[in-house]
Amino acid sequence: MLRQTAIATFLALVSVGLTFAQSPAGRQRVQGGQPPEPPRGAPRMFARGGPMTMLGLLRSPQVQRELKITEEQRTKLQQLGEQLREKFRGRSQELRDLSPEEREKHLESVNAEVEKELSKVLDEKQIKRLKQIVLQIEGYAALARPSVAKEVGLTEGQAKQVREILRDANEKRRSIFQQGPPADPKARFQEMRKIREWVDEQIGKILTEQQKQKWQQLIGEPFKFEFQPFGVGRK
Repeated sequence: MLRQTAIATFLALVSVGLTFAQSPAGRQRVQGGQPPEPPRGAPRMFARGGPMTMLGLLRSPQVQRELKITEEQRTKLQQLGEQLREKFRGRSQELRDLSPEEREKHLESVNAEVEKELSKVLDEKQIKRLKQIVLQIEGYAALARPSVAKEVGLTEGQAKQVREILRDANEKRRSIFQQGPPADPKARFQEMRKIREWVDEQIGKILTEQQKQKWQQLIGEPFKFEFQPFGVGRK
């Protein structure tokens, strides 16, 4: 059964200046769906699976309550977010010039750096739970990241299939966005959500039962994130 695959484009929180997204996937489904992908030119570090994902999630009151963030930690996290945004400013073009493999390695190293900085503010239990929530929101799409694929035990062949599935999903999203601004944001949201569910279903088919069990161990207890697509129900 699917899990929560992708934060897919910006976390609807925008501390980092993007939007925050997620969708259900897996046995434990996150309450929410998958919003549109980031606009052209948006820093990859803020997109799905980017190293700023954890910082973006930490802007959510729901996540703060789940992690029992103190007022002192909240202030430190805000300062840390500003420091890291400044540090990574301008890296977007640099990443675009890299090959996909080089880009993944670079993002992995930056992810490790961000996690190291967060560990100075959050305790071990909070970090662990935050990483579980990130994976739940990201869903099986997280298996495109080498570190996650390794923990679940993906073979090289499976990793290639995951990349192909995500490539097809991106094409589906691109064709939708080429239609221009949606007349009905809620309908567009549902289209994105269906693609997300399709991704989860396809990747779920190539995993063994043992790998699915490892995935469930990685994501921990289900976290219900109440998410509403942008433009829907807002005044």
